[in-house]
Amino acid sequence: MHISHEYPFLDVRITVRSFRASCRALVDTGFDGHLTVPVPIAANWGVADSHAEWNLADGTTILLPEYRGGIEIASLGTTFMARIILMGEECLLGQGIIRQLKVTFDHGT
Repeated sequence: MHISHEYPFLDVRITVRSFRASCRALVDTGFDGHLTVPVPIAANWGVADSHAEWNLADGTTILLPEYRGGIEIASLGTTFMARIILMGEECLLGQGIIRQLKVTFDHGT
């Protein structure tokens, strides 16, 4: 069992092609995708594998670049294949990954 002491964030390692990056990702149960990363993290990744439309919380739809890659949650030792999109100012770990895990939010004692 992995316990994050930085609730509600998890340390994530990202691999896209031959590039590696790390970020502290906010666990976002309202995001249907796998992972978002800010553009600076992907500066060396080259041309996106594809682009896709995403519906935002405010109802707008935007076209975002997507990369195919691996996501490892630090200390779990499992890599998940993922669609990684470039958006925003922080990493968001979404339902595409969360649904593959048992996630418990405990307020503590």
